[in-house]
Amino acid sequence: MSDDAFINEVMGRLKDKGMLMITDEFIDQLIITLHANVTAINSLIEIVEVENQMLALRCAIPTGSRQVESLKELSKRIAEIAFNVEDVRNEQR
Repeated sequence: MSDDAFINEVMGRLKDKGMLMITDEFIDQLIITLHANVTAINSLIEIVEVENQMLALRCAIPTGSRQVESLKELSKRIAEIAFNVEDVRNEQR
């Protein structure tokens, strides 16, 4: 059995027995980091939208609309992960 397989088996068994708990400090830091990423991505979305408006004023073809949609989807998914992590933290308490 490889080291990774052994570690995964041990972790899985500990989790099944309810003995594997993630510290509140780690979860809190993870939540803060995820929300900071959402904030940063939302700022990028605003920048791309302003850039698109400026290009439209110059009669240039805006190329960032796909970027905006992609960033919005990424932001949404990261926010969902953050809320799921918060739910896990609340269940542990």
